[in-house]
Amino acid sequence: MPSGEKQTLPTIATRVAPRRRPRQSALRPRRVCPRFSEDEWAAVQQAAHATGLAPGGFAAAATLAAATSTNPTAAVADYRRGVQELMESNRQLAAVGNNLNQVAHFLNAGGEPAIDLRRLLHRIDTAIGAVDNAVARLVRR
Repeated sequence: MPSGEKQTLPTIATRVAPRRRPRQSALRPRRVCPRFSEDEWAAVQQAAHATGLAPGGFAAAATLAAATSTNPTAAVADYRRGVQELMESNRQLAAVGNNLNQVAHFLNAGGEPAIDLRRLLHRIDTAIGAVDNAVARLVRR
């Protein structure tokens, strides 16, 4: 490099614009304007940033990816399936709770606890914790 020229180096402050979705020669005539809660918007922004797209481009790309897949209901169905599975696990835990009430009634009436009762209670507590964690993950989506 000649002595009179300055070398310019990129700085940390240099901002790289997000990658845009490919343009078409004519404007796309159809438009969808989704509304998001603050948490949903934060999730969209995070996902868009991770993919290097602007939030609008990410939303369009994700919508088209789901719509043009071989199973377009898969993306939406995945969330709904998760909710349905949690509802089923909630039903099963309610049945376990009913059985625990019967065990408590037996013990309160002077019955002797089974040897495996503590282990059973620990397994039930673990199952409830797993369902709580799944609900938290689903809510954060």
